[in-house]
Amino acid sequence: MFPSLLPRSAPFFPMLQEQNVLLQQIGSLVLSMLEDAASMDEAHKKIALLEEQGDRLHGRIIRELSRAFITPIDREDILRINQGQESCMDSLQQLGTRLHIFEFPRVRFPMLQLARLAKDMLDLTRLMLDGLAQRHDCHKTRAFRELRGEADMVMATGLAELMDENRELTGLEVMRALKWSQAYERMDMALEQINDLAETIEEAVLKHV
Repeated sequence: MFPSLLPRSAPFFPMLQEQNVLLQQIGSLVLSMLEDAASMDEAHKKIALLEEQGDRLHGRIIRELSRAFITPIDREDILRINQGQESCMDSLQQLGTRLHIFEFPRVRFPMLQLARLAKDMLDLTRLMLDGLAQRHDCHKTRAFRELRGEADMVMATGLAELMDENRELTGLEVMRALKWSQAYERMDMALEQINDLAETIEEAVLKHV
């Protein structure tokens, strides 16, 4: 009788994991936009719908957190992971929108490789979050740093390649180079958000596992 009267915790881990699934799907769709130009329009629409779902879930987690008496981990960690995943979704949607608007005639390999690395980094956030939920050792610091380091090198290569091609270009080619520069900037912002998310989850793991 008495246990039924005790306050219960909202399902925070299932909600955070559901949020991460949406994030994984958006990351996969951004990658598909670069791997297959024919999927560009459909992928962009799907990303917008997923981001709307993410916004609703983000708000729900905040509301549940404001009402909760008991939480499975520190409430500030739940809030930071929730906000981190939401920020990643926003950044990836902005990147996808740029790719859709710019309609590049061909995809640069560094950008494609960066999208693949971003997806691999997102996969690690899923493993860390699942491990945190189950209280299993799920430290991925080394693996994440290796991916982040590779991404930095690919980014530098892509930007250097872009600058090399800016010599004696036509007006159209200069405009295209500027668009690619913006796309790389958006990718860099997305990678930074993913990096921040991974560090946030890792800090929670260190505290609670």
